[in-house]
Formats: sequence, structure tokens, C-alpha cells
Amino acid sequence: MSVSNIPRTLEIRLTEQETKICEVLDAVSKRYEEKEGKKVQLRIAGGWVRDKLLGLTCHDLDIGIDAMMGYDFALLVNDYMESIGHEKRSIAKIATNPEKSKHLETATMVVLGMPLDFVNLRSEIYDDASRIPSEITFGTPSEDAYRRDFTINALLYNIHTRTVEDFTERGLDDLKLGLVRTPLEPFETFCQDPLRVMRCIRFAARFNFKIVDEAKTAILDPRIKQALKTKISKERIGAELDKMIDDGAGRSTAIQLLHDLSLYDVVFAPPEVDGTAKGTTVVQGDAKDVEDAFKLVWIMEWLLKINLSTVENADLEGRIFQAEVDLGQESLLSQTRGSPLTTHLYPVVTSTPSPHVAQIISKEEPFPEKLGTRNLILSGMLYPYRDMTAVVNKKNMSAGSWILRYGLKGKNLDIDIVTKLMESIEPVQRVVRAVTQNPATDEEGVQRERAEMGSVIRDIGFVQVIGKKWPCAFLLALGVDLIPRFDTLRTGVLDEETKAMVAAYNGFLSKATAYQIDHCFAWKYLVDGKELTKMLNIKPGPKVTDYLRVVMNWQLRHPQLSKEECQAWIMNHPDLFV
Repeated sequence: MSVSNIPRTLEIRLTEQETKICEVLDAVSKRYEEKEGKKVQLRIAGGWVRDKLLGLTCHDLDIGIDAMMGYDFALLVNDYMESIGHEKRSIAKIATNPEKSKHLETATMVVLGMPLDFVNLRSEIYDDASRIPSEITFGTPSEDAYRRDFTINALLYNIHTRTVEDFTERGLDDLKLGLVRTPLEPFETFCQDPLRVMRCIRFAARFNFKIVDEAKTAILDPRIKQALKTKISKERIGAELDKMIDDGAGRSTAIQLLHDLSLYDVVFAPPEVDGTAKGTTVVQGDAKDVEDAFKLVWIMEWLLKINLSTVENADLEGRIFQAEVDLGQESLLSQTRGSPLTTHLYPVVTSTPSPHVAQIISKEEPFPEKLGTRNLILSGMLYPYRDMTAVVNKKNMSAGSWILRYGLKGKNLDIDIVTKLMESIEPVQRVVRAVTQNPATDEEGVQRERAEMGSVIRDIGFVQVIGKKWPCAFLLALGVDLIPRFDTLRTGVLDEETKAMVAAYNGFLSKATAYQIDHCFAWKYLVDGKELTKMLNIKPGPKVTDYLRVVMNWQLRHPQLSKEECQAWIMNHPDLFV
């Protein structure tokens, strides 16, 4: 179920800053006409027009120029700004880079505190062999609009008349109706640049718009699927996937669309022997139902929204827009936000470390929650490959890691985090069940429980790139446990069995805070490896790592005791170190 969220009246309301910028650009154009006797028409193009009409904030202004190169006009802007008392600003000239969709030279500069991109309006001609235009020329506003990917992105804002121009004559209507449509015939559009298929899915998912039937038919054509495989680099597909994830909305919808349009195995192409990754000699296991990816990501979207802070929520609402609101998720959120069931369901540790326990100090991350959320969603998208592995250069690798490394050319940071999150699902499920079904009832039980919980937390968080993001592993495991409950959840019903599952994970995270082990991933050993080898009179080697685990188990049981007490315990228990 869903309800419409599209504004009844589509209009652009300029901010004070945007108004002043338009006034400056209009004045530069008039000044040039007075001096040179030539007119220069300026229009704001691209996503800014679409987003402003939808009532969203947008700071990405592309200024389209009809009769001049962008850099030349930027020079005129600089001269004008200097004439009215402003300092000259530097102008960055961005050369053409077709592989990154930069088909024409662009000039970038800051005007009145906002970065602007200046580029001339253009017309493009393609050949069959490449997604890169074979010929680019100065174009009319109409030609520029028709060469764009979708009608909702082809709208222009005339800086001189302060009006929206819809040269395709469908952009405004499609925006009102929530439709993604190509200005030209869709098969031709996607053939020219198959990456537009990914953009089509991204915009449909981000705004919860519908892809028109003729565009769906074109995407389902085997020739388009083959073109996406052969004409688009893995890096570009990965970059579009990143945008789907980072847009902040509709990520489960994106997975569903990839599945419905038979593109899941193109974007997330499975490992192949002697295929994409040289040295892949063995592939074992099978991919599971892609529907599991949709279900898990949908569940993760709900869980991640439960404890979203007011500031984060405001930022999210400023970046995303959905034509329709998912009533199932809204119902679940109304039942779980502020509930005792969900007080600790955060993707990162929110407490401060105990001052009584020595910590390994690591570099503070600027946005740990954003990174954790991103990799939770990515893990959910790859969940159908959970039972599949590959052997690369004689080393075992999960299929998810293979896809990220070789299929999508992902970042090492993402690969390491996703790999650890995925391999932690079952250990996390086991420890949560153990703590829930057999809670500690005496001091010995508390010590045992604290050590069991802390060992799992350390195994996840001790990986340097995870650290305080270790709760992500518990949110992911909870999401996996809830997959069988998806049909009920989708209707917005939170039954007793689901409440019990959520309470179990929330209880574990709450208890970890109460036990003050939520930062144990960074605890220093009271007795380190070098000291331990001297005490036990043994040679350094792999066994020392196992012995250090025994030491940490003792620390988790007795976090209040000292180094000297730990040393005494080691000397009194030599049988544990053989």
C-alpha cells in the first residue's frame, strides 16, 4: 500500500541565494549583448529543475549556454563580479572525459557562495559501437532536451524569463504522474547509452516513480542487456549502484526492478571460472532466490529508520523524494519508534568507552553511521549469493566478495566490511539465541555470558574497518531472521513472534551496553603477546594468537581486575596455555 506524495502544484521557488545568482547571470548576459551586439541565452538544466519542482533542495546548478563555451562565459561572470566589488574567483576547466559521461568541456566556479557548472547546450550523434557520441555540436534548447535521458531530466529553467521550459512537452506531465520516460524512442535511447538503463532504475527507485511500459519493453530486449554487459565498464555500473545505495530511498525498489527487468545477474554477475577474474579456478554453490535480496533490503530500510535522529531525518528528507509513501513501513515505524523494543537498534555504538579499560585508539571516522548503513544495504543486495564461493589464486572467497572486487570493482573498504558482515550472520544468530534462551542467573553465569558476548563483538569489531560499526552485523542478522515474516511485515503488522525476535536482538545490544563491553573490540590486552611468551617461556608463533584469546576471555569475565591479577591468573593456570 502507498499514498501519493507529489506536490499538487509544480512550481519553482528560488531561495534568496538562487535569486541573486540568477540576477547576476542575467546581468552578465545583458552586459555582453550591449558590448558585442550578440545575445546569450542562459538556462538551468538537469536535476536542479526536477528537484526544485518537487520541493526538494538542490545545490547542483548546471548553467546551459546556447552560443558560447562554458569557460568563455565563466570569464565574463568573473569580470562582472569584479566590476561590482567582488574578488575574482578561480575557474576550473574540466576537460572532456567521455568514459565518465563528460562529453563536453565544462567550467566550474563559485558564484555568491554556490558552485556553478557552465556548459553549452548540445546535440549528440551516436554510432552503434559505443555509448560515447561520435559527434557533438552546439544545439538548440530543444535539441539539448531531446538528447537527455528522461523527460523529467529534460526540463529547463530560463534564467531571463524565470519560467520552466518543457521542450519535450511531456516532462511536466510525467513529473506530475510520477513516470520515467525517455524523450526519444526508448530502444534507441538505451542502445545509444546502455548506462541509461541503470539511471532509469535509479530514478524510478529514488522517487518511487513508474517506468513506462515501452521503456520496460526496451530494457527487457536481450540486445539491451547484452549492450549493458559489453559497452559499459564495471566501474560505471558500480558507480550507478553506489548512487542507488547513497540516494537514501527506494533501495529495495531498485533491487525489485533489477529482478523484474532481468538485470540482477548483470549488475551482480556471479563468479565464473576463468572469466572476469583471472585465476578463478573453482566456483561452488548456487545463488538463491533474488526475492530474498528485496525482502532483506526492505526490512533493513525499516530497521535503519527506527532510531534515525531528528537532524539525520531532516537531512534525509532534503535529499530524497518518494512519489508514494510505503504505508507498510510507515505503520511499522509508528509502532517501533520510541518503543522499548527498539531502544538499542543503532548501526553504530553510541556510548563512550569506559575510562577504566585501556583502549586501542583508532582514527575517528567522520561518518561511521553512513558507511555502516551503506554496507548493510550492500550486504542485503548480495544476500542471494550467501552459499556461493569461489577459489581465486588458491584462496577461498565468498561470492559476494568476488562480485564486489572483480564484478563491480568496488572499494577495498566496502569489500572488507561486507565480507565480515556476511560471514558473521550465523555466529550472531547463535549468540543472540543463547543469551535470550539461557540468560545468566548468577555471578558465574554473568561472567560466562559477558565473555561469550564480548568474543563475538570482538571478532566483528576487531576488523579495523568495522570497529564501532559492529552493531551492523546484529541488524543484518535480525533482518535475515525476519525474512520469513516479510509478508506480514509488508502489511504493517507487527505480530508477537516478530516482536520477540526484535526484542531478542535489542536485548543483546542493551545488555552489551550494561556490561560495558560495547567497546571491547578496542580493548588492549592486559598482557600482550611479547609479555605472554616470556611468562610462559615459549617461542613466538601462531599459538600465541590462541593464547591471547584465552587472556581476553579472562578480561571479559573480569573487566574490573588489574594487569597484575591477570598475570597471576596466567601463572596459576598453565594448563590453559598448552
